[in-house]
Amino acid sequence: MPCHSVADWQQLDQTENMVLYLDVDDITKISKNKRGVKNLVDFFIPQVAEPNGKLITFQSFIREIEVDCETYKQKTLRIIFFERTQALGAEVYRSEINSEWRDNPPTSGSGILTDLACMPRSI
Repeated sequence: MPCHSVADWQQLDQTENMVLYLDVDDITKISKNKRGVKNLVDFFIPQVAEPNGKLITFQSFIREIEVDCETYKQKTLRIIFFERTQALGAEVYRSEINSEWRDNPPTSGSGILTDLACMPRSI
């Protein structure tokens, strides 16, 4: 996985608990209608979770996602949790997911992520 500190994270959304970013420099073309993207979620305070029975404390995670530009569906391929914001500090947990495809209406936050991932780019 590339170094996270040099990623060009573009903020997509913010709530009272977290900030959601998209790595606009690392969007890959998988096929004519599908793209691979990474998004970063930073939490303002450390979070605690217990995935697969392992207790972890983290303040950010990166989700690797596949999006379908035609149907506005997406699926999560993996999630990597880090002890500090901006995917810094130690990696505390990694999960290979490869979830089912799910709908993301164009007006949702995930729809905006799909729009950005599928936008034509100059090479």
